[in-house]
Amino acid sequence: MEVKVDISPSDSGTVEINGDAPCNYPATVSFASNADIVIEAVPASGYHFTGWSGEPTIDHDDNPVEVRLIRNIALTANFAPDFNEFTSADGLLNVAIPEGTTALDKEGNPLTDIEFTVANPPSSPQESIIVGTAYNLKPDGSTFDPPIFLTWSYAPADIPPGVAEEELVIAYYDEDANDWVVLESDIDPADITITAPVNHLTVFAILAPVVVVAPPPPPAMTFTTNSLAISPSEVNTGESVSISALVTNTAEEEGSGSVILKINGVIEETEAVTLAGGASETVTFTTSRSEAGTYSVDINGLPGSFTVTGVTSPTAPPSPPQSTPSSSPSTPFSGVNWAVVAPIISAVFLAIFLPIKLRRRRGPLDW
Repeated sequence: MEVKVDISPSDSGTVEINGDAPCNYPATVSFASNADIVIEAVPASGYHFTGWSGEPTIDHDDNPVEVRLIRNIALTANFAPDFNEFTSADGLLNVAIPEGTTALDKEGNPLTDIEFTVANPPSSPQESIIVGTAYNLKPDGSTFDPPIFLTWSYAPADIPPGVAEEELVIAYYDEDANDWVVLESDIDPADITITAPVNHLTVFAILAPVVVVAPPPPPAMTFTTNSLAISPSEVNTGESVSISALVTNTAEEEGSGSVILKINGVIEETEAVTLAGGASETVTFTTSRSEAGTYSVDINGLPGSFTVTGVTSPTAPPSPPQSTPSSSPSTPFSGVNWAVVAPIISAVFLAIFLPIKLRRRRGPLDW
């Protein structure tokens, strides 16, 4: 009967058969049928035994193993470093497998290597953003008992604005749920690292919460207000008053601001102003009051006042209708057409007075 033995990885230990260890592996030793033998895995310094693989199937924890040879057997003793580390090509992600951890691939064989592949996750994390690079750690389906630790270095410049370092987490992608699962994570701001325990290999990423950042407000105008002018300073009720001030942007860049007119402490009107750096503009307001009194004025803290007297402007009475002036004084006969009437009067006069005069002349002759 033949007994074939091997070790994994190479130089990680030896396999003794009845106390003797082959010099090279794999090794084959012949025995008589039904012989009883003892097979023992002996780890090299810095390694520990993790289990058997091959035929026949043997419990991983059995070491040494007593076997009665009824057929040929082939066994491999699997060892793992007491403390094994794997690091991504960019040096940012580190996986540490401490002594006493059972690290197995999906077939149940001891895990001897971890592959790092840049990942493009099929779905985006909800209300989160991936910081830096997401990695797919292989072989898929590998498990760890107890959990191992991922230690990830991050770049502060990759953290979105408004997010604190303490808000970062490591998460893995759950293909069955098509979602991300956040792991309990520990931040070390001094080392700029984040650490989380994991019990299997899959896609991992550092996540940061999405922060809605309001756009910065436009630069405020740094301005001065002077040269307050009120015209006229005294008016009657209902008459308009013009109030103006000179506004100057004292900053180097363009800015916007508000010019506010207050009367008796109450905002009367506001005007938005945008000025280039160093520019000035006169802003004018117009107002009126229906009640007499003295009114205080304020434009951006610049004080003044105007007075309403309560006197209204007199209104001139309506002018009487004007007749067309005559060149001569008005008389009772000023409207008579003398060119027509004069001949008639003359004829009447002659008819009456001429006979009387003739009669008087003949009178003495008759006596």
